Amino acid sequence: MNVRVVTLRYQEGMQGFPEEALRQASAGREVLEAREHFFMHGNVPHLALVLMLGDGPSDGYRPRDPNAPNPEESVPEDRRAIYRDLKRWRNDRAKADGKPAYAVARNAQLAEIVNRVPKSLAELKEVTGIGEAFCRDYGAAVLELMRTIPEAAAKVEPEKAEQKA
Repeated sequence: MNVRVVTLRYQEGMQGFPEEALRQASAGREVLEAREHFFMHGNVPHLALVLMLGDGPSDGYRPRDPNAPNPEESVPEDRRAIYRDLKRWRNDRAKADGKPAYAVARNAQLAEIVNRVPKSLAELKEVTGIGEAFCRDYGAAVLELMRTIPEAAAKVEPEKAEQKA
């Protein structure tokens, strides 16, 4: 285990603390524990972080539990390509945002989106775990992908799709 101490100075222009120093300090390693201490120095807020890091690199990947159900299996055959497209979009977006893929959306959520074929943000919010922040940040892109599903295929009701699984 590695221990790193990082002190971040509040940046008035960005109305927060810069994250780049934190990323550099963790250097791609898994953060096992973080402790924080907020203090003022010269009337400027500072945040000191003590990071306990794992020994090996972390790319956000964790092996899938082989006994866990595969969310793709709940998606009808004729929609699996769009499910894979949605996963690819999610993975690309997460990488661009510097987040792990599951922080954007879990595979089960993507499967539910493809099964429901939402046509509005209100319908998208009906998916378990999808809320305002997801809709604000990703809703338009997800709805655009859902428009690629042919109208006939979109008429399968969610209950029927769940029964197939």
